Amino acid sequence: MTSSERVRAESSGFAPDCVAASLFAAALLLAIPAGAQDIEPEWLGRWTLVLELENASHSGLLEIEPEGAFVDGGPVAFTTDGNRVTMEIDTRDGGGRLLSYQLSGRLNDGAMSGVLQPPLDAPEGRWHAQPVTERATQRPPQPVDFSGIWSRVSSGIAKVHLDYTPAARTAVDEYHYLDDMALRCVSPGVVRVSGWPYPLEVIQTDDQLTILYESFHEVRRIHIDGRGFPEHLPPRAMGYSVGHWDGSTLVVETRQLTAGFVDLAGQPLSENARVVERMSLEDGGQTYRSEMTIDDPENYNRPITRYRVWRKTPETIILEYDCDPYPFFRGLEIEGKLDEYWDRMRRRQ
Repeated sequence: MTSSERVRAESSGFAPDCVAASLFAAALLLAIPAGAQDIEPEWLGRWTLVLELENASHSGLLEIEPEGAFVDGGPVAFTTDGNRVTMEIDTRDGGGRLLSYQLSGRLNDGAMSGVLQPPLDAPEGRWHAQPVTERATQRPPQPVDFSGIWSRVSSGIAKVHLDYTPAARTAVDEYHYLDDMALRCVSPGVVRVSGWPYPLEVIQTDDQLTILYESFHEVRRIHIDGRGFPEHLPPRAMGYSVGHWDGSTLVVETRQLTAGFVDLAGQPLSENARVVERMSLEDGGQTYRSEMTIDDPENYNRPITRYRVWRKTPETIILEYDCDPYPFFRGLEIEGKLDEYWDRMRRRQ
């Protein structure tokens, strides 16, 4: 598939009808209780959740509290009966459709596992969860080399409904597909670009990691020379990133982000959001994992988690990102929605 074909395939996922249907389904999801009440103590805590599908594996963070359960920062339907458990986790596909994973299983010897029913009649899978191992204190630096071309394997569970503040709830309710900057070929920012299905290339020196994304031809510079954040710098889609080594894990903090969205369902992201990533290599340096935590108290009552996984593919060629905003604006003109679009943009300023 050429770059142009990939862009057209991605863009087709933003069709107005699909997004409208997704938002309507999201509204219905609010009626689902966050979780069972009075959950027994053996279930409580933070768990690393893994969904094993036929051709993919997705990781997430499961947090079980006395009043309910959350996955990747958003509430989920969660019930227990003795050592049995059921969960329903909302997610979405590339077209914006709201879907769900149905999980059932048991708690045995301090771990959970069971059967996973993916959406869209996909083959049955498995799931498991282990208690999160608390990290040790800061470890001596042991830098590793992330250089190379990487292709995405997983963008995580892609939890849609999150733990919104009142301001964010209003923003989600008022969101319209016209608000999505990606439709007019403007970078949607580091959170979304890092989860898109296009390859990326990492160039690493002692002082900096440079990530070249095929998506939007974005460039991200992660400074690892000990510097702090500049005091006077305008917000940018990819923000400003500084990192340090915790053993062989690169811990990266990103601030000074342009206000935007966490995902295509309209979850807002403020300019004061802070993103912390823990980047690591596995499988002899062939797998690159990122655990991304998004802290944005203006919009969310708890941090959002996103897991990304890439596989080293040195044979991959970074192609031209063929994105032309003309079809978007021309389509609005034909549909008589151009004035509506400009009105929405003025209100967002």
